[in-house]
Amino acid sequence: MKWIDPHIHLFALAHGHYAWLKPENPPFWSDKAVINQTTLEPELYEGNRNLIAGFVHIEAGFDNHHPWREVQFLEQHCKGPFRSVANIHLTANSAQADINRLVRFHSVVGLRHILDDGAQTILRSPKALHTFKYMAQHQLSFDAQLDLTDTASVSALVKVLEQVPHLTVVVNHVGIAPSSRANLAYKHWQHHLRELGQHNKLAFKFSGMEMQERQWSWQYAHGVLCDVIESVPLSKLMLASNFPLCNLRMPYSALLRGYDRLLKRFDRQTAEQLRYSNAYRWYKFTPQDFEE
Repeated sequence: MKWIDPHIHLFALAHGHYAWLKPENPPFWSDKAVINQTTLEPELYEGNRNLIAGFVHIEAGFDNHHPWREVQFLEQHCKGPFRSVANIHLTANSAQADINRLVRFHSVVGLRHILDDGAQTILRSPKALHTFKYMAQHQLSFDAQLDLTDTASVSALVKVLEQVPHLTVVVNHVGIAPSSRANLAYKHWQHHLRELGQHNKLAFKFSGMEMQERQWSWQYAHGVLCDVIESVPLSKLMLASNFPLCNLRMPYSALLRGYDRLLKRFDRQTAEQLRYSNAYRWYKFTPQDFEE
């Protein structure tokens, strides 16, 4: 069964900035060298060409001041079907002008501002609200990266959904699931999953477990996936890789094989939704994308 991987990054180190990948800049990971290398579309397909039907490229810090440069590079160099989620600074004075420029690119369907610890402050900003409304007018989705164990951040996101009801939001890395399923933080996380899952225009991507725990286990992954499926409608969930950051735990090909084994525990329709049709719909692929 084919995959559309809805969360990958490509690094063109000779062309972009990628300040966050440089060893002198945060995050100060001891294993950052594993990913601090040029990684382009051929590396994504290596050993996986018959599996990957398409992908969604999530901004990777190519040039945060001129986000269209990353998209321009991708559209010039990528051969397979793909969509782009470009960088946006939600509170910048240039946000509207940046959106006007980004919508000219055929691959751009969404935007991302990494919220993380600043989620509550950013999401409650009047400037951010204005940007969200402008995004919705242009039918662009927003990839939200934030910690769903934080009640204040979740409340701020819910407020945005209420104030901009036509905005589509996709929560990255399933809201940064805690590395242990046996603590209070995990219960808060699951409660907020259920709360957000009630919103029609919001979806989740299951990925990025290495961001919390480098040595996560498949038993843990299966438990979290089952908890997510119990908490949100299946139509709102996509299985993703976070390539090449997944290499901090295991090679991309190994991750895909592991996902394949994991999905054999579910019925075929569930598996097809998780690895293809949901990503196809949420990220606006078309039949023409897959014509030879």
